[in-house]
Amino acid sequence: MLGALAAGAVATSINPSFAAEAAIGDPGAQGIPADPAARAAIVRRMRYRTDAGTFMWWFRGRTYAQQGATLIPVCGLLFGSMIKLSPRADGGFDMVQYELGFRTDLETGKRLDKLRNPITGEMLEIKAFPVGPTKLAYAADNVPVVPATIGGSMFTYEHKPELFWTAGDMLFMQYQARSKVETAGKPDRIINDVGMIYGKLADALNPRVKSAPAWIQGTDVTDYARWLKMPEGSGTQTLRSIGAKVHRYADMPADWRAAVAEIDPKMAADPMGVFNRNEETYRG
Repeated sequence: MLGALAAGAVATSINPSFAAEAAIGDPGAQGIPADPAARAAIVRRMRYRTDAGTFMWWFRGRTYAQQGATLIPVCGLLFGSMIKLSPRADGGFDMVQYELGFRTDLETGKRLDKLRNPITGEMLEIKAFPVGPTKLAYAADNVPVVPATIGGSMFTYEHKPELFWTAGDMLFMQYQARSKVETAGKPDRIINDVGMIYGKLADALNPRVKSAPAWIQGTDVTDYARWLKMPEGSGTQTLRSIGAKVHRYADMPADWRAAVAEIDPKMAADPMGVFNRNEETYRG
């Protein structure tokens, strides 16, 4: 998994037929402007931030093996994404992103270093590999323009325009993206990332709010992660997760920070230092 936000960030090309399916009037969304620039500002305020600075997203959920309509629990997931954003004069922004996720026990929530594949029965070793720091450039409409390869892998990214709904004083913003990961010597992998970011409507519409408080419910439907060693024809992988945007490392989940301290004491001691590291090889 790249993360509910990263899957929408690492792009080497954009499929125009996928992107052309525009929002159809946002039925059920009251008070949301039709102007593309105003809508882009809402997305940036909710998902990112409109000024320079850092922010973080955390996610907590469960990974399932999906065979037809049957869901088989595989493990829990505890994931963190650290982001540093710098606006540009042309209306776009540059971003550096560093992500680190852990697989957890379904009952205790503790970090796993071994996992039994529920389909094959094989006991697998699990290592927590970071993704990044990845340098990304975004246009004014929040569409990324990035290098041909990231962490040694090629990514092709397809984006659908965000959909908006309102319920009372809350705004719900659906994003959807599809990424194809191509790594030499390994099977290609498709990642479908669909999620709902939500927060107060007043914050989302207020230009004085630089980074609106926001929460997320995420869903990935993907080819299996390669480390699971699933045989061909085993189905697909599904992730259900929830999470939130925060602005301080201290506000990331305590168990995620504890896991970071176990495997990467330097990161725990100097979280912002990760943005200056060399880029890791992608192993998803």
